[in-house]
Amino acid sequence: MSEATLRKTANRRSKLTRSQERAAWAMSAPAMILLFVFMILPFFMSVFFSFTSRQLVVNPKRPTAFVGLTNYQKVFTDKVNRQAFLNTLEYTLILVPSVMVLSTLLALLVNRQAKGVTVFRLIYFSPQVVTMTVVTVIWSAFFSGMEDGLFNMILRTFGIPAQKWLQDPKLAMPCIAVMSIWQCLGMQMIIVLGGLQFIPEEIYEAGTIDGCTSWQELIYITIPQLKNTLVYVFISNTIYSLKMFTQVFMLTQGGPSNSTTTLVYQMYVEGFTNKRVGRTSALAVVFFLIVLVISQVQNRITEDK
Repeated sequence: MSEATLRKTANRRSKLTRSQERAAWAMSAPAMILLFVFMILPFFMSVFFSFTSRQLVVNPKRPTAFVGLTNYQKVFTDKVNRQAFLNTLEYTLILVPSVMVLSTLLALLVNRQAKGVTVFRLIYFSPQVVTMTVVTVIWSAFFSGMEDGLFNMILRTFGIPAQKWLQDPKLAMPCIAVMSIWQCLGMQMIIVLGGLQFIPEEIYEAGTIDGCTSWQELIYITIPQLKNTLVYVFISNTIYSLKMFTQVFMLTQGGPSNSTTTLVYQMYVEGFTNKRVGRTSALAVVFFLIVLVISQVQNRITEDK
């Protein structure tokens, strides 16, 4: 093939590549514009406002001013903010281990080839299709502190005094965690079930030949083979629990005595109730860094060596 022919072929390929690149940019432009406008730009605006005294409604008599690290100091010194950190940690420590254990047990249960197992899968998954707002309305009746509340009626059957539930600072956060576990458990079960069905049957057959009991199969075969799936469940539920908001907003408004105020709910209060955008932005930046660090630590701990 002559040099001229090779040059023409190279030029045609170069034009084709440029045409494909232009088409790719054109098709991805709408998504990239939305990503920039609603995620990237607000993030950098939050970082900028976190160093200012910006208000939600600008007061001409008190113009926005640079305040340095004052807002970040308030994040760690304000009593309500510190309580929000602790409440979010408590919620995460209740939800994440519970979801991982229960979703794995349910997935093992419905993974069996038994009659009616499809109905059980549907029942377990059904709460996932209900929005959290509807779930909170339903469970608010369950957690009613009145004598006719569902859970109090059950307690009264066993001679146990009625509880205040969401009005009790010690019970409010565990109650919200239980509701959230019930709502998200179905999806996590489906994820673990998908991981179970990708485990080769030959491994279990080899274990049976070697005399493995059911418990040994679970510990030495099932759990190790589910490692990647469980890591995903672990990380995704940790992030999900850290950004908990709807449950608190609908059920307790952060009470009683700030016992259910979380980081995201505190951002809402600072930004839209107290109208302090600067302080809200500082809290949002700290929250972002916390999620980033936790995700990186989890990835390092659970990665293959």
